[in-house]
Amino acid sequence: MDIEATDVVRLIAQFLKEHRLQASLAVLQRETGVSLCTVDNMDSFKADIVGGRWDAVLASVEQAQVPHDKRVALYEQIVVELAEQRDFGPARALLRQTEPMELLRTIQPDRYLALERLLSRTSFDPQHAYGGSREARRRAIAEELAREVRSAPPSRLLTLLGQAVAWQQQQGLVPEGAPLDLLFGRAQAAAPGEDKAPCRQLATIKFAKKQHPNCVAFSPCGAYLATGSTDGFVEMWSTVSWKVAAELEYQAKSALLMMEDAVACLAFSPSGDLVCAGSQGGRVSVWRVATGACVKRFTVASSHAVSCAAFSKDGSQVLVGFGSALRIYGLHSGSMLKEFQGHTAPVTGAVFSESMGCVLSVSEDGSVRVWDAATAGCVHAVVPGAGQGLLAPAAHGIVALPGAPSDFVVFTKSASVYIVTTGGAVRRTFTATGACKELLAGAVTPNGRYIMAVSSSSTVHYFDADTGAEQTVEAKVPGAEILGMAVHPKLNIAAFFSRDRHIPIWTA
Repeated sequence: MDIEATDVVRLIAQFLKEHRLQASLAVLQRETGVSLCTVDNMDSFKADIVGGRWDAVLASVEQAQVPHDKRVALYEQIVVELAEQRDFGPARALLRQTEPMELLRTIQPDRYLALERLLSRTSFDPQHAYGGSREARRRAIAEELAREVRSAPPSRLLTLLGQAVAWQQQQGLVPEGAPLDLLFGRAQAAAPGEDKAPCRQLATIKFAKKQHPNCVAFSPCGAYLATGSTDGFVEMWSTVSWKVAAELEYQAKSALLMMEDAVACLAFSPSGDLVCAGSQGGRVSVWRVATGACVKRFTVASSHAVSCAAFSKDGSQVLVGFGSALRIYGLHSGSMLKEFQGHTAPVTGAVFSESMGCVLSVSEDGSVRVWDAATAGCVHAVVPGAGQGLLAPAAHGIVALPGAPSDFVVFTKSASVYIVTTGGAVRRTFTATGACKELLAGAVTPNGRYIMAVSSSSTVHYFDADTGAEQTVEAKVPGAEILGMAVHPKLNIAAFFSRDRHIPIWTA
């Protein structure tokens, strides 16, 4: 169904009229050339004309912008009635100072002069002045004007918007009772609240048979959860309905973002405008989230998967890990800008520091390396799990600790989690208690209060970043080990994924 732009203008004009925003209404009609031509109530409008309540009639007619000839006839009637009442001052003002009467003098001077003569006479002949009776002339004018205006239902714009929102609620696009950002068509972004440990299931995202998610990432504003799957698709899911975000037109038309092979990692730019995906085949693609347009594609390596990705602070560069190396690529040129070599096993995670002065990376060799972003030289190398056995446990993730620009949380395939600084120091160690032997995935809550880590027994461990206190919750993920997780940037919501084709969504 096509909607005419003029209809939208009329809806807005009617809204302005109902809320007595007369100056805005006048500007809108003048700038668009679209007349509203409505009255509040047709019966009342006609009754005002027949009853001679001219102040109300003139206000309605001027607002409705009826044709000039009909306005001339109305003003002429009022002048004649004022002459009958011997109220010559207002009659002459109306005749000589109003736009309809000026128009009459220009196009029908004889008719105008007849009114001037009427106002100079000492006697009044109704039959001659009205061409009949005054009441009959009023009724004729009422019928003429009624054909030029319509009575619009009250609050029409708000009614239509309410119906549209109700339909979106039925489709699961917005939740009932949720504050809605009407302009952007989604729930209003929530402000960060107090960190609480997600411990109960909120929803579940299900994938089709023969595929499962390989990676997930929340957008910086929290509106979307991006998933990359084994079939090469990258999909955006609404964090309100936990369904595919239909407000993104390319997804509504099933024109999904796609890579040539399995998606291995995902990252959003800090602004949330771009999403980057790395594949098992060593390729990188960057798309615009709003339109699905591809910004850049390039091949990093044909013999290694792209294991991790991260954007620079301004979104102009992307850091990728593959094999035992890392590279920085410029999005404008697609060219490699820096390469970092030094790890002795595959890189599993990498981030820029807050100042952009350094890059931090972790690897299956168990080390955390701090690199100078300008020279690509390694300035610090630390193995936080050294001394736990013959071989240091592999590190599989690194995330910044909110509120502490120099601190990063490092997750290893052991029972321990570490806070490592940009100065190469291990500032704190958290060790899971009980039967936990290995932590498979981890994340940090929005304000940095809790460090979350999932064990091989599907238990989620929560460490208080300040006190070191630990609590655990059983993660109900049947049939497969959890492969990874992500935490909402503002809310106490966590998403887990595994090979069983389900993404459980937890909340506090």
